[in-house]
Amino acid sequence: MKITVIHPDLKRSHIRFSERQKTKLSALFKQFPQGTVIKRLGRTVDADRECLISKVFTHGDVAEAFYTQLVETRKLWRCMKKSADQCMITLDTDVQRAEMPCGHAITPQALYDYCWCELEKGSSKITCPYITNIKGETCGYMWKRQAITLSAAMSKTEKMLFQTKLDKNRIKQQETESKNVYPDDIMISLLHNSPKLLGYGRTNALKHRACPKCWSIIEHADGCLSMTCQYPSCGFRFCFRCLDEYGPGIDHCKCLQAPLQFASD
Repeated sequence: MKITVIHPDLKRSHIRFSERQKTKLSALFKQFPQGTVIKRLGRTVDADRECLISKVFTHGDVAEAFYTQLVETRKLWRCMKKSADQCMITLDTDVQRAEMPCGHAITPQALYDYCWCELEKGSSKITCPYITNIKGETCGYMWKRQAITLSAAMSKTEKMLFQTKLDKNRIKQQETESKNVYPDDIMISLLHNSPKLLGYGRTNALKHRACPKCWSIIEHADGCLSMTCQYPSCGFRFCFRCLDEYGPGIDHCKCLQAPLQFASD
């Protein structure tokens, strides 16, 4: 990135930035008189707040500097359980860490970045990366979607994008591992054009859903919204409306309709 420095006498010089190590920007501005402003991307910015400078090299009127742009980190929501342990990924102890269901600690930003890295690799489930011993073995506990979205402090849009990507990865995996998955055209038709169930407590619940665990297509005939997948070796019990795991102490009477499940492109 290149920015233009405008001095008080209206002379201009240019700074080229490349991402490197972090230090204070004040070292750079010692060579500039007061009143100097920086224009970047067509606007005046407060460089002290927007980027950090480490090294500066001057060649005539052009200054080349290494920089790292400041990024607002995610903050743990007050309702979440906090951990006193260091973050399992960044080893950070300054930022609040969430205690995951497996007991290990991670910052919201590290969790968000880790999950998206796994999704981009095609993972259909997110597991704890905590290294348990010198052999490099990891915890491997599979985190549930709700635990991830809450601990990572995701917005509504981020939750939707996360769930959509996770759904696509699950379908792609099942296409290669299971014969119990319908072809794409049939699966899309079932999941996206499914009629809605009628009756008390079933508002907005769809008639056809894919099991959140094995991705087998299930049709709801009658009864409550608690569903147990009958596919061999699965047996996952979940709510047919919100698709979360069904268990004791969990109230699904007021749960929200889960987004449409997507087939692969």
